[in-house]
Amino acid sequence: MRAKLQLFAVMCCLTACASAPKINYYTLDMDSSGTVNPSVNLVVERVRTTDALSRNQIMVLASPTRVEYFAADHWVGNLADLVRQKLTAEFGSGVEGMRSLALSVTVLSCGQVDGADGAEARMQLRVTVRDPAEKRYREPLLEKTYEVSRPAASNSAGAIVEALSICAVEIAADIAADVGSL
Repeated sequence: MRAKLQLFAVMCCLTACASAPKINYYTLDMDSSGTVNPSVNLVVERVRTTDALSRNQIMVLASPTRVEYFAADHWVGNLADLVRQKLTAEFGSGVEGMRSLALSVTVLSCGQVDGADGAEARMQLRVTVRDPAEKRYREPLLEKTYEVSRPAASNSAGAIVEALSICAVEIAADIAADVGSL
């Protein structure tokens, strides 16, 4: 009888494992596009996300009032870290002797938006630019929200993440252009 119970327990465990969904992990494309050429050194000091984006699942704005998440499609790591790495890759390592500015970023949106024309990727970043030599309580040199949306090739998480990578490049280029005039 005991052997039958053990066999039953093992079979239950194997059945449970077989029915668990496969999790797919995604990251932004961390290769530099080579198209962002800031005229100053840009150092991404801090990146935060909103609470809705703090999960490891990729967010879907299904309607103006309803949020969903891809069930089996997750970010490979913390989204704030991924955005920081992507922006850093786009801005480059910096040039010695060139002026340096520090960026603080809040990720307001990064995911899929469902619309009448299908799925699109949307990234929205709130960026604050400061001179690191100045005190933190001083007025920032720039404070601006950047938003880019791109149609996705399909409704899949992979297509959304590819489009989000392009959104990040476009925002990095916009930031570089704006700080060039400071």
